[in-house]
Amino acid sequence: MQVPDWEGLKTFVVLCRAGNMSAAARELGVNQTTVSRRIARLETILGYPVLRRGDGELVPTSQAKPLLATAQEMEANIAAVLAATPKAGDGAPDLTGTVRVTAVDAILDGVLLPAFGDFHHRYPGVQLDLIGGNRNLNIARRETDLALRLAMPESGAFRARRLGDMQFAVYGPHRDMDLQQADWIDLVDDFADKPEQQWLQHTFPKRRVLARANNAAFMARLALQCRGCCLLPRCVGDRVKDLYRQDQYQVSAGREVWLLVHQDMAHVPRVRAVMDWVSAVMRAL
Repeated sequence: MQVPDWEGLKTFVVLCRAGNMSAAARELGVNQTTVSRRIARLETILGYPVLRRGDGELVPTSQAKPLLATAQEMEANIAAVLAATPKAGDGAPDLTGTVRVTAVDAILDGVLLPAFGDFHHRYPGVQLDLIGGNRNLNIARRETDLALRLAMPESGAFRARRLGDMQFAVYGPHRDMDLQQADWIDLVDDFADKPEQQWLQHTFPKRRVLARANNAAFMARLALQCRGCCLLPRCVGDRVKDLYRQDQYQVSAGREVWLLVHQDMAHVPRVRAVMDWVSAVMRAL
């Protein structure tokens, strides 16, 4: 009797977890053709199909569910053994592969990008895919490995780590400006419900707005061009040359920063390394 090999079983586990070929291929570090070939070989050995499509995702067939449970237990046991076994040399794991990180632009521009050189020095074999923008990529569907969010989602198959708070301040082209009479650059109305924007509206309800943007870096550039003021995350504003923090106004609103990872990816060494690095960089602010 031919027995399935670990390569096929591992691919089966990852594909069931990811729900689609592209996400599974990314996690495994192979192309989609290789994923399809491994599954086809597994089904040939077993003599029955192991996957079906349900609600837009690939899920195990009823006949394959016992096999999936066994393969998942094998994966967990192997991960535990690897985590407990030091590498030769200094004991640091030889990390390779890709980790996708999504975050709002302010965190990428103001926190992670300036520290990237340190990450590359520590983990030269790990490729970081940094995805900016304010769209929340879906962890459950494997659109990203790690997500930095400015609020704790209510539910999901993920683990969450609170990293601290994002603080805000008002910035302008001169020190100690009369902000009631100044021109302003605002966020677009899509963000009007956010705590920092509500503080701004309450504190300066009659401010004169020259332009709006959906990105902190864009707002800072517009403020420099127009000699206006804007409300920015301090991790961005404090790095912009020729913009000065207006400390006569203390912004009482801040945003919690959460690091999210799918519960099935939290044990992967390269993912854990990125999680620890992100946490250290954020807490050093």
